[in-house]
Amino acid sequence: MVTPPEEALRIALASILLKDGSDDEGVVDGIDGDIVSYLAGMLHESGLEDINDSIGPFLEGYGCDVALIEACGTAVMRCAKNGNRGESLNASKNGSNIGSDNGSYEAQSGAMKLKQGIVSLSSVLTDQSEAEIDANRYMWGQENKIAAMTNQTRDAHDSTVSSKDKRKSRKELEAARREYEEKMAIFQAEEDGGAGKASVSNMIIPDYRSGRNEKDIHVRNVSLSLDNGTPLLTDGELKFSHRRRYGLARSDVPRLILDDVSPHSIVFPTVGKNGVGKTTLLKAIAAFEVENMPRHHRILHVRQEIQAAGGDISVLQAVIDADVERNTLIEEEKKLLKRLEGDGIKTDDEVSMKAKLDKLKALSANDADATFNADIKRLDEVYERLQILGADAAESRAGMILTGLQFTPSMQNGPTSALSGGWRMRVALAAALFIEPDLLMLDEPTNHLDLEAVLWLESYMQSYRHTLIVVSHDRSFLNEVCTDTIEFKNKTLTYYKGDYDTYVRTSEENVKNLMRVYQAYMDKRAHMMEFIDKFRASANRAKLVQSRIKAVEKMDLEAPEPVVVEQLWRFSIPNPEPLGRPIISIDDVWFDYTVVDEVSGFKKPKEEWILQQVNFGVDLDSRIGILGPNGAGKSTLLNLIMDRLKPIKGSISRNGNLRIGHFTQHSADKFNLHLSAVENMLNLFSGSEDQIMRSFLGKFQIQGTDALKPMMMLSGGQKSRVAFASLAYQKPHVIIMDEPTNHLDMESIDALVDAVKDFRGGLMVVSHDQHFITHTCKELWVVGGGKVNRFRGDFNDYKKETLQRTAKRVADSVKSLSTINN
Repeated sequence: MVTPPEEALRIALASILLKDGSDDEGVVDGIDGDIVSYLAGMLHESGLEDINDSIGPFLEGYGCDVALIEACGTAVMRCAKNGNRGESLNASKNGSNIGSDNGSYEAQSGAMKLKQGIVSLSSVLTDQSEAEIDANRYMWGQENKIAAMTNQTRDAHDSTVSSKDKRKSRKELEAARREYEEKMAIFQAEEDGGAGKASVSNMIIPDYRSGRNEKDIHVRNVSLSLDNGTPLLTDGELKFSHRRRYGLARSDVPRLILDDVSPHSIVFPTVGKNGVGKTTLLKAIAAFEVENMPRHHRILHVRQEIQAAGGDISVLQAVIDADVERNTLIEEEKKLLKRLEGDGIKTDDEVSMKAKLDKLKALSANDADATFNADIKRLDEVYERLQILGADAAESRAGMILTGLQFTPSMQNGPTSALSGGWRMRVALAAALFIEPDLLMLDEPTNHLDLEAVLWLESYMQSYRHTLIVVSHDRSFLNEVCTDTIEFKNKTLTYYKGDYDTYVRTSEENVKNLMRVYQAYMDKRAHMMEFIDKFRASANRAKLVQSRIKAVEKMDLEAPEPVVVEQLWRFSIPNPEPLGRPIISIDDVWFDYTVVDEVSGFKKPKEEWILQQVNFGVDLDSRIGILGPNGAGKSTLLNLIMDRLKPIKGSISRNGNLRIGHFTQHSADKFNLHLSAVENMLNLFSGSEDQIMRSFLGKFQIQGTDALKPMMMLSGGQKSRVAFASLAYQKPHVIIMDEPTNHLDMESIDALVDAVKDFRGGLMVVSHDQHFITHTCKELWVVGGGKVNRFRGDFNDYKKETLQRTAKRVADSVKSLSTINN
């Protein structure tokens, strides 16, 4: 009988000798993980001829009874009989993967696991012989054993790790998994706790009695840490000037042209860029958790992902009710008026605040007690604050903001519970704009907006009357909105004047200057060391050599730091083989989801259908940007092209050999987060080999343990790279992208732009990211009013036209609300 691998034996013995859920606590005192590993090594070396004689005396010495020893023997024999796979109930609990030349992962819950058995090299019939195919696979590193050897080289450090350290690593992984699941459960509980409530904001009412009413914010010696003690910001400085708009950038290091600098002056760090703590910093500021933060400011933070509550009140009313301070003041006004009316004074509800106050002040001129005068004074303060907040024009202002964010009048008057998650996020954004806090902090505000809404928001924020901080990966949005840029890097905050592009240029120049200084130091040092090495043994120059040595030592003490530049990550999409025309042809297509009304039974008029008589085509050289507001039919058009929907009239023809790749903002959500990246890819592409897949993922910097651990443990950027890998593995002829840049960082967006530029196939894009559209698309098609027409002009022309159209809609909305109120 062939002896199973040592790891398989360890797992089999651990299932008997160790308690469930523990790698260190045995069922018998004295037995732990190290003892189990020792026994597994003993069996692996001595063989399985007589298991009880091999390990029996050893176990008896620890007090194990005969039944326990026989159970160990049975588990080991079962492990051997099952093809050296170490069949053990504990394998899945401990997250252990049995690795050997003969081993394999079992299929669990229908999910495909890694297979490492003997690989058949047979393939589909081609013009090449099997020997030629085998030689080509070997030459290009595609043969399974060659790929396995490459992967083993990447993971070479794992072979030097002891069994105890491996067990420790597995325990840390399980602890991290549990921590992740607990955090997600807490987050979900918080969101569920707000279900059914109309509130879409969470602003702490300021204390206006504190401070000196200064409008700028300046806080020194700010330190910030995570709950586990990890420092994010050390002795930082918050400097926010009134009416300035700040872009909070992550530690992107710009591309550099290093033609005049030696590469030896560059150090590439191994630390990832995500998770520097931007959102944590904003949350701490909004909650006044930053020490010495002025408390007389209205501060509001709008998260990038929030499950905005949906209630029965209208969207318009939900936005108006979001201003906590306004609501509190209105309630106080009612109480004060009720108390004053109790003294026999009546006020008309229809008159303005000023008229009410004037009437009450006239009455207070008569003999009145101190309480009455105190109430009059407080009511004056309440009215003054309500006037500052614009309480009289609240409804028209809320309607204007909602219209700008593309809410139709029927949506504004409808309940928030009828909205999807993306539209509820717009309600939260509208509420923040309506509140108009002294410090507004927006975290990825464009993620749930269409292009029309993004363009309006850009225009609106350019005239924001207070201080603004924006975290965004939309480069064009930052350039249009921001007057300053804050770089959050190396636990410090650095402030730059100008928009994002200005920040990039300034950073480039700073880095180049630092490189030149460092290079000058290295050149001077090398020149002096050359002299020292040449004349070190010369007695005539001994004094001069010693002088140079001291000079070098002094230079080293004052030496500039090596320049740290983060390495750019890029990937490529394989170019497809040529196809004959037509690739995709759309001829006189009509479509609607409800042609016949289910209630009335009447047919919907054709002029109200979503798509009406659509005609256009897609070739391998097409670069098409699909524009139009939400609900116009952009995604419907893409689904028709991908054959997920059938046209009611007309036809869509596709080349029989066409492969279409589809990438969306939710591409990373299609993965099972409890499986690894390799397992997910094998599930998507069932005919692939595990070692080839690991090598392919390595091109996307998903390698080593990252490729094998559950995807829930990967960062958002890493999940996006797995999604990129799944797109590239399809080798598509045409790529269809629906909001591809949502949830991507700038580095990933730049990598995707470069990959699409180099791709020699067709492209169709629906996106609100202006930078992505202008850098990838050659022609623009506009969907709206049932029509799909090519736009005659560039993106700037479309932007100008859209802003004019939105401004007209906003003006009409305000006029309509004014008419209703009057």
